[in-house]
Amino acid sequence: SRGVEGPPDPDERATYTEVPCRRYVCNACGAILVVVPRGLGCGMRYSLAAIAFALALWGYARVTAARARAKVSAAKARGFTSPEQWSSLRRWTSQARSIFGADAPIEGATLRDRAARLATWLASHAPLPTSQVPRDAFFGGRFVHAR
Repeated sequence: SRGVEGPPDPDERATYTEVPCRRYVCNACGAILVVVPRGLGCGMRYSLAAIAFALALWGYARVTAARARAKVSAAKARGFTSPEQWSSLRRWTSQARSIFGADAPIEGATLRDRAARLATWLASHAPLPTSQVPRDAFFGGRFVHAR
């Protein structure tokens, strides 16, 4: 199993959940493959929906990094040097194509502008859009084709 953080729904509190994973060994080369449920990124602590939601809150809705973290992270500990910041937002925005796929937009004057553009792109992948970009980005993050 693997631990994953994030809210199960945009209106709920963030949780830490153990997710079952399947491991397969290739008979030809001996490589081990780990298969996880849809919506989980390779080696990511947060679900893709949680990452999409955080980027939409920070980039599109323009909430502070601390408030976005409070909505998405179940962790109690914050950074000591700057607890109001969340460096993951900048990292996820910079690595959007490796997280969400080659089609993810990376244009924008600032990282926050790029996060806003990425949020609207993720919202366009929501199966039942509601015209609320952060909410739609959450569900779009589950269905976008990640690497």
